[in-house]
Amino acid sequence: MTQYLLVRRVRDEISGVELKELDVYMPIPRLVCELEDGRVFYLERVPYDIVLFVKKQNGEAIDDDRERLGDLLASMPEVLEALGRHVKRVLIEEFDEARGVYSAYVEFNDGNVTLRRKMVPSHAIFLALLVGKPIYVRKELVDEQESFYREH
Repeated sequence: MTQYLLVRRVRDEISGVELKELDVYMPIPRLVCELEDGRVFYLERVPYDIVLFVKKQNGEAIDDDRERLGDLLASMPEVLEALGRHVKRVLIEEFDEARGVYSAYVEFNDGNVTLRRKMVPSHAIFLALLVGKPIYVRKELVDEQESFYREH
């Protein structure tokens, strides 16, 4: 039976790589999913707009007065309410080794039928945070990621 871990909190983190030959520092945004068992699960190279949304959700100030999709949607409670009635949860449950990417499923339910849509995990997390729905990560992925980071 597949085991999942509940994400208790999502936060952003910016690491970076210095390209000395070009005299450039390249920021690398990632999401850190703090899990119910005290561990963390990382999603690397996420879109910067998602990172900014997470920062705002966590009450952090950002130095940019432009609005983004998350700001627009957050200002429309009727849209969020409609979405929230149908979104059940997010499950991060696949890793494609050939492409080096994770996949998530958003479960939608209309009361009679449950539909699963495969999504980019950062976008699925964005949706779950918008409508206040739970996010889960398959435990096996967390174990594998921990092992990978220990070895590298």
